Amino acid sequence: MSQQVNCRWLKDIFFINKDKEILGRYKLLTANSVKDKAEKPFDRIFLSYENRFKRRLRMETEKGHEFLLNLPKAIELPIGGALILENGKEIEIKALKEKLFKVTPHKSQDLPKISWHIGNRHLPCQIFEDYLTIQENFVFAEMLKSLNCKIETINTTFSPMKGAYGQGRTLGHSH
Repeated sequence: MSQQVNCRWLKDIFFINKDKEILGRYKLLTANSVKDKAEKPFDRIFLSYENRFKRRLRMETEKGHEFLLNLPKAIELPIGGALILENGKEIEIKALKEKLFKVTPHKSQDLPKISWHIGNRHLPCQIFEDYLTIQENFVFAEMLKSLNCKIETINTTFSPMKGAYGQGRTLGHSH
């Protein structure tokens, strides 16, 4: 029987066993709210597109401060916004550079058609004047290649368009 490496006990108390060495127990500060614009951040956190839509997650800032994100519901964390810790300090939210596919159609007039195919599959997409970016997805890359698109891997921030009516991401599929 294998031993559990990380164990959740009580609210904000963790036991961490790394290489069978107990690092200790401690209370994490909690971020319970979010602001749209950071004013006086004491630190910042770089989050991927996926990690900018969370409700509860253990996080670590750029300077190494650990805290617990504990929101009432999952929301889109705003780039340039701030997580507010229980002690009142702000942590600025920044977009993390991540591996993406840059999708460029063979003919620029095909961009709307390519956008439709991506949107029809509810794939998050960032639209530029003559290309699109999507998260790495090799199945979609093959489909897009069959539509005469050039696929390049790039490393940049990802901030796709929000859905209809500005609602952005949700945990359901109602429309």
